[in-house]
Amino acid sequence: MTSRHLLITASAAIGLLALATSTSASAQAFGSAALGTYRDCSTAGAGVCDGTVEPDQKVVISAISGGASSTANTSLTLTGQAANVPVDPTSIAQGTVTFGDAALPLLKALSTSGDTERMGINEFGYQSYTNTGSVATTFSITGTLNIDSFSGSNLNGGLAGGAVYDSYVAVWTPDAVAGLTDPDSLFNALFEAPCGSGVLATGESSASLVSGAGSSTASVSNTTSACGGGTLMLAPGETVLVVAGLQLLTNRGGSIDALDTFTTQFTPGAGVNTAELRTGASILGGVPEPTVWALMLSGFFGAGQSLRRRRGALAAH
Repeated sequence: MTSRHLLITASAAIGLLALATSTSASAQAFGSAALGTYRDCSTAGAGVCDGTVEPDQKVVISAISGGASSTANTSLTLTGQAANVPVDPTSIAQGTVTFGDAALPLLKALSTSGDTERMGINEFGYQSYTNTGSVATTFSITGTLNIDSFSGSNLNGGLAGGAVYDSYVAVWTPDAVAGLTDPDSLFNALFEAPCGSGVLATGESSASLVSGAGSSTASVSNTTSACGGGTLMLAPGETVLVVAGLQLLTNRGGSIDALDTFTTQFTPGAGVNTAELRTGASILGGVPEPTVWALMLSGFFGAGQSLRRRRGALAAH
């Protein structure tokens, strides 16, 4: 009888914990997607391999991973998976999305193409943040892309050996991902979207990487700017999404190694009050928030009290 009474009380506490955790998770969100593509340029004329959607440059094979509440890991290597795919292990599109410091998106990517291919890696990650403070705080995100090595020529005109990068950071309203779970739908909604409906701030950088024009490594940073001008402020209780995206395109012998890496951070010196920001589920890692702990402890306290009362009653008999 005593054990049964304790089990019921503890179950109620666990139910409260599950409800509180579910309620918290529903208000917060994180996710990612990575898409690798291969285009066959062997029949493209005049050395052009610019990704134009034509019969001789269409995507032959693609690979995608990720989704809501997920990290991403995509690798597409030309190893003769199909009759119309060359056996060329030097052609690789690889991308991973995880979450690093303060659960901000952390992106790694590699794109290298053989003599007749165009390889692309496209990836992004998003994480939600809520201002738990009583006053508004500045909210600014900076992305820094570190390119370890590259080999390329000017991509204008899709010339042989092309190599180009595009890095992107943004702040979105959370309804941007409402109802989206699979990586395809997330890509359609989020990848490198400009200012507009649901986009509060953006920052983007892109360029061709040309061998022999300086260092074989590169580092570039871009910071979000509010779409309406001025400084983006996060109101008390307001939730937003931080979105970071990266695209590496190479063709006909070009290569870009950015496996170390595209990082995002709260812009140094911008006055972001990180102590009052609550993140989505990815940083919690199953650890309850303070309000959930309170519910859980109160439930267990109630269970202990019931057990003591029951033992006292049995002792009286």
